[in-house]
Amino acid sequence: MRKSRQYLSLPVVTLEEGKEIGRIRGLVINPQAGEIAALIVQRGHIFPEQKVIPYPRVVSVGNNALTIQKASSAERLASLPQILNLVKENVQLKGSRIITEEGTSLGHVVEYLVDPATGKIEAFEVTASPAASLWKGKAYLPASEVRTIGKDVLVVRQGAEENLQQNEGKLSEGVKNLKNTTNRFIEKARKLQSKMQGEENDQEQPPPNNDKPDS
Repeated sequence: MRKSRQYLSLPVVTLEEGKEIGRIRGLVINPQAGEIAALIVQRGHIFPEQKVIPYPRVVSVGNNALTIQKASSAERLASLPQILNLVKENVQLKGSRIITEEGTSLGHVVEYLVDPATGKIEAFEVTASPAASLWKGKAYLPASEVRTIGKDVLVVRQGAEENLQQNEGKLSEGVKNLKNTTNRFIEKARKLQSKMQGEENDQEQPPPNNDKPDS
């Protein structure tokens, strides 16, 4: 996976002509599909020219360059109406609030990770909300937990906080502690219930008959 910021400033090189046509200056998000729909490429500084590369036309994304088949793979935005509409929507993702279906805030998106082969968003890097008590620091939320990507808010499924993963791929300590506390509470309640039921059974038992039968 590749972080979105790793795309920015990459030179775009054509395989057929063997030339650099510009550098990536922006990503166009398709919120419904949860993917990068296109890349904005800019050439020049004094009189900059911008073109758009639909992501399916990307051949490869390397550490030092992004390759496309030929220069005509990059087009003017006006000739790509579907991508133009996405540009107008202007979904940025970074800075978006994360809200569960129950209305609980989990924090904000600070970065997102992309499958470079497909442009599909695979995970979101999340920073905790000051009001959040379940976890601290940064963690990764799998994209499969996201129900809706909006312009300002990501709506995630119920229980998504339990799938927040830290860099080493483990559940955040806050969530694990919450689970352990809950399990201890349940176990304590069960023991107390068993004890109370045992006392009730003792009270219901008839007292032993110590009288000896007459001889």
